Amino acid sequence: MTTQPLDVPDDCPLAPPNPRGDLSRLADPCTSTELAAVLDKSPKTIVDWCQERAYTHIPCFRLGNRWYHRLPELMKWLNGIKSGQVEFRRKPRDSAGRS
Repeated sequence: MTTQPLDVPDDCPLAPPNPRGDLSRLADPCTSTELAAVLDKSPKTIVDWCQERAYTHIPCFRLGNRWYHRLPELMKWLNGIKSGQVEFRRKPRDSAGRS
């Protein structure tokens, strides 16, 4: 017996999350908190990525004490990570930073 995938609309609560579809619903520019909700990450994680952008290459800018993201740049960044053109890596830890 073979099962065929169900054709579930994106707005159905049972549909799997689609980050690209959710990104298109965000305001441009969006805050890190809004981006975190769409990517199912903690807002602190997104802020950490912004603070380490020399390593993560996440496109962001800061106004006051908040980080913001432009949607076209985010889409390019996510597509670059997916295709392997952009390397996402964490800042290397040294022995002094561990204590």
